[in-house]
Amino acid sequence: MSSTQFVMSMFPICSAVFFAGYQVNRIDELFTKAQASEAEHLGTREIIYDIHGKVTSIEKDLKYMQASLTKDR
Repeated sequence: MSSTQFVMSMFPICSAVFFAGYQVNRIDELFTKAQASEAEHLGTREIIYDIHGKVTSIEKDLKYMQASLTKDR
């Protein structure tokens, strides 16, 4: 078998290996993006809970003030 025939017979195998490696790289990028998105959502969730707690506290204070004002009348 000549070297040209050997190279030509190895070309499809090398192409398949390259393509598989390229796909694995794309999958790794997707996992990285998913982890970053998950971390961002976790941070957003914490902020939303914090805002909810503060708004609930303000609502309680307003209801207390409103009840106090209506009792005085």
